[in-house]
Amino acid sequence: MRSWLAPSAIIFEFLQIMRETAAFPPPLRWMQPMLLRAAVELIPEWLREALGLSEHYGLRAHERRLVKWAGACADRIVLPSSPAVQSCLRLGLPMNYLYA
Repeated sequence: MRSWLAPSAIIFEFLQIMRETAAFPPPLRWMQPMLLRAAVELIPEWLREALGLSEHYGLRAHERRLVKWAGACADRIVLPSSPAVQSCLRLGLPMNYLYA
């Protein structure tokens, strides 16, 4: 059905590079591999199987709750330059209107 999809060394090299690249500030670097596994979890299961992304590349059971918590916390950060905040300000609303 989807014979054009197959595991590729490039995918696994990319994941390795993303694990090793310091994309987070030092106090948060421990989260980077976990968030990378969370990103893999976003890929539909049929596609992960076709690409050879086994369960090893996905979240561990104990990490799922931590990723949800981190996402919920990050969703509450009000960035003055974000489009949502800029839109609120143009409408005369407080910066945190959409976050309250």
